[in-house]
Amino acid sequence: MAQHYDADAIVVGSGFGGAVAAARLAQAGLSVIVLERGRRWALGEFPRRPELEDRWLWRAGQGLYDVRWLDTMGSVQAAGWGGGSLVYANVFSRPYEGVMDERWPSHLRRESLDPYYELAGHMMGIAPAGDDPATGRPAPRTSLIEQMVQGMDIPATVRPNLAVTFGDPETWLPNAHGVPRRGCAFVGECIIGCNHGAKNTLDVTYLAVAEQHGARAVTDAEVRRIELVPGYGGPADAADQAATPDPSGLSGRAGYAVTTTTPSDPSAPPQAWTAPRVVLAAGAVATNELLLRARDVHGTLPDLSPQLGRGFSGNGDFLTLAEMPRDAADMTTGPTITTTTVLSVPEGRRSVWFQVQDGAIPPPLQELYDALLPGRTVRRWWKHLRGSDPTRTFALLAMGRDSARGTLRLDETGEAALSWSNRWQAHLYRSQRRVGPLVRRLLGGRQYNPPTWSLLRRTITVHPLGGVRPGADAASGVVDDIGQVHGYPGLYVMDGSVVPAATGVNPSATILAGAERAIEAVIRAAGRPEWRAPEWGAVQATPVPEDGAFAHAAAAREATRSDGVVFAERMATPSGTRARAELRLRAEVRSMDRFLTDRTHPIAVHGTIDLEGIATGAETAGTLSLFPRGGDEAMRYSLEFADDAGRPRRLTGVKHTSGRHPLALLSGLTTLHIEVSPADGADGAEWVADGADGQSVRTVLRISAPDLVRLLTSIRGQGFTRARRLTAAGRFAGFFVRSALARPRRRVASAGPE
Repeated sequence: MAQHYDADAIVVGSGFGGAVAAARLAQAGLSVIVLERGRRWALGEFPRRPELEDRWLWRAGQGLYDVRWLDTMGSVQAAGWGGGSLVYANVFSRPYEGVMDERWPSHLRRESLDPYYELAGHMMGIAPAGDDPATGRPAPRTSLIEQMVQGMDIPATVRPNLAVTFGDPETWLPNAHGVPRRGCAFVGECIIGCNHGAKNTLDVTYLAVAEQHGARAVTDAEVRRIELVPGYGGPADAADQAATPDPSGLSGRAGYAVTTTTPSDPSAPPQAWTAPRVVLAAGAVATNELLLRARDVHGTLPDLSPQLGRGFSGNGDFLTLAEMPRDAADMTTGPTITTTTVLSVPEGRRSVWFQVQDGAIPPPLQELYDALLPGRTVRRWWKHLRGSDPTRTFALLAMGRDSARGTLRLDETGEAALSWSNRWQAHLYRSQRRVGPLVRRLLGGRQYNPPTWSLLRRTITVHPLGGVRPGADAASGVVDDIGQVHGYPGLYVMDGSVVPAATGVNPSATILAGAERAIEAVIRAAGRPEWRAPEWGAVQATPVPEDGAFAHAAAAREATRSDGVVFAERMATPSGTRARAELRLRAEVRSMDRFLTDRTHPIAVHGTIDLEGIATGAETAGTLSLFPRGGDEAMRYSLEFADDAGRPRRLTGVKHTSGRHPLALLSGLTTLHIEVSPADGADGAEWVADGADGQSVRTVLRISAPDLVRLLTSIRGQGFTRARRLTAAGRFAGFFVRSALARPRRRVASAGPE
């Protein structure tokens, strides 16, 4: 019999894509080898001491974080059995279909992937952030953000699903895969490795399933080379074929040799591993690097697509830090991320979508950062003088839709480098930078950007994506719709590198769901046409809170396509009037564009009304038409309220101008003729205004000189920036002046006493 391959499939990398591929291939009965460069991290082994020697960095003793400077952008990833899940912030989010563009092929859109999102969510044990078991309340940071946005009209804030176990932090219980977990202790250390045992990382979910079904884990093995090898893994003859079926489905065809080195022992000889099927899932940077080397340096895969390396994205990541006042609560407790706020911000002639999440900064990470920076004594003195406390600092993590126009290439050492320009996403970065000052204004804290941006103008991404875009052929993409590399059967890519553009949300769920769909198709093509993941029967639909947040932001964007204006006015019957009446209103133009294009120029108003003997401080709401086209009124009011007896009432009112002379204009625009009548046809009006009685009541309200001053000074533009607010107020003022001077002149008999 011919020499056999080492396995039916080799999976390179144990992150989100690799873990899915390993679990499903093993469940389908294939022999699987998973190659992982990092170590296994057990509970209690994650670094905590503020010294680099405590296994913090991959390049300093094969530690936890792999920080790469790709020329114009920094990339932060993890190294270890479980990949990025070891240090990610646990968020399980789906991209909003409404912001996906033509770069997203149908197989990666929500309609195709939603069932696989549900499957992946079940596997990862997702749930929204619970309450702190020590206090019975949400983390202070959660409450702070939720209270902050209550007074803001545009943002929508939700608690996203997290791959975290919530419950009793002292009780160990098996998860759905039989691995013991215990409830979150709210220590806020998710992004430096959970030493408590509450985080549902890949090593206790998908990878546990893979090993339970026979997958072989090989750690401390870094893949450096991949090449084609002759097909030598099939049975020797038909009798052997019948006796020993080939579960790989690729018997006799060319396979692949994957060569690894040993990071912990550079002197150890390289080792080659062979299989008819290889799944690359080393992360967007490393996978691109491997394929670029195979094409351009080693020449082992010379026919790889010219699209390789193109379409790289940092997922629009942008970091801002916020330091709260001295009396603030501890901002470091709770899961790393507990809230998501979705914004659609006008920039130029378009809107920029992005989300902002709160982020706990673990004290050990702050201590490490402080220990590494120079001038430690001076900085400590300055912090003491200012009253700084690291527990009052938290991060604002923004993710948006960047241009995804980066190109990865190899530098002279064979390492990945990136061609990237901040100008390509100037609108996005400008909008994201404004979030910090907004939070500072609302919360009274201090906001600042990290030195990587403030000094170096370099963004840092923890979500590198792209470079191996899907396409119908090698001219348009590197892989097909199930991740198979064009021109190389049996070679697949299933990680963030196949995501064609920024997701605008945390991308781990999309990588998981995309890998679930792809590996299912691969297994079915290998002779199991009806195969499904065994867990499908236990999958239940889960809420998608980010969809509601994005839908809310979309509705707000539509309603406020341009910036708006607010103002307040007070009108009352003249002194000496027998039946007193007073109207206090707050008016809001949500979109100047809509206001100007609508023929009636509507303004939403709400406030209170006092009608002597009928209504005392009754709440009222309705519309004000300001200089409506096609009519001769200057203003037309339509309001509804309930009287003191609870019966519905309707108020209508008009203002007319009788000339363009300033005094005539002032008189007309400050005098409102109103009529109050039953809103539902009820009998009688108990109120009499200077002798008028019957079903309807008429009188006149006026704006006094002091109230006119207050009205004019209350006009405020509504927009995300000061310049936009000033522009909106100016547009409104210009419209008002032009319309007032152009109104038809009309003399109106008084509807009540003048």
